[in-house]
Amino acid sequence: MEIRQLEYFLMVNQAGSFTRAAERLFVSQPAVTNAVRSLEEELGIQLFDRSQKLAVLTAEGRIFCAHAEQVMQGISTTLDEIRAIKNLSSGKLRLGLTGFAALPPVMRLLKIFRDSYPNIEVELAESNRSELLAQLIDDKLDLVLALGTKDEKTPPALTQLNLPAQEMAICCNRQHRLRRKNSLTLTELSGESLLIPADNAIAKILQGIKISISHSMQSRHATTLMNLAALDCGLALLPESLAITNEELTVIPLEPAILVIPIIFSKTGRHLSHAATTFLDIARKGVDDHA
Repeated sequence: MEIRQLEYFLMVNQAGSFTRAAERLFVSQPAVTNAVRSLEEELGIQLFDRSQKLAVLTAEGRIFCAHAEQVMQGISTTLDEIRAIKNLSSGKLRLGLTGFAALPPVMRLLKIFRDSYPNIEVELAESNRSELLAQLIDDKLDLVLALGTKDEKTPPALTQLNLPAQEMAICCNRQHRLRRKNSLTLTELSGESLLIPADNAIAKILQGIKISISHSMQSRHATTLMNLAALDCGLALLPESLAITNEELTVIPLEPAILVIPIIFSKTGRHLSHAATTFLDIARKGVDDHA
């Protein structure tokens, strides 16, 4: 059974004759007749009473017509929804986001996307990098935003788009003895209490830093670390663009600079939705403009 057969059958019923149906469909009358006859043979029933001048449905034809109309309506609705998704007037973007990847530049990308396509539903999943990438591989997410390093080696299953690098900084209470420093070296952090992000990329950076830390606290939430630093519970190590949003803190650059890179991960070889493709295009344009 073909959609064309249903279309021809419904038009014959609507027009009341095979000839008028052919005219409205812009096809030959035999084409309509053959399509309906083929449909009748496939179903094993007679759809129209041909003994009358007009094409009148049989009892079986009336039952079949009701279901055929539902089928065609469903197809029409489906095509409308597909067109809406292609035109980005509908759809969903499932985006994974680690706590420390929620940087101002990343939030601006989300704002641009949301302002440009307000009818796209953005579903944010927030967790640690490992869990989010596992969900990406399992096709539960479209994209994942996480922090990485300049020597990041992505496994073949993942494709990455690097956003502009972000500098890490030290954040402290406004009365802290280091508050007047224009910059801090790693050596000057020896013996200090550090408030450290529980983030894979930042942990990797700290593993290569040979400094003595008296004690530290870790958290997956930037707000928690900033609040602790504001209460003088230690020095928070955070991306600078994130830290400067808190007016209760003094933000001190590191010398030499320590960089982290926001990365958008996608699954290699997977067909991305129009929403995900468009988000990547917006991000890529931002990278090009920054360059």
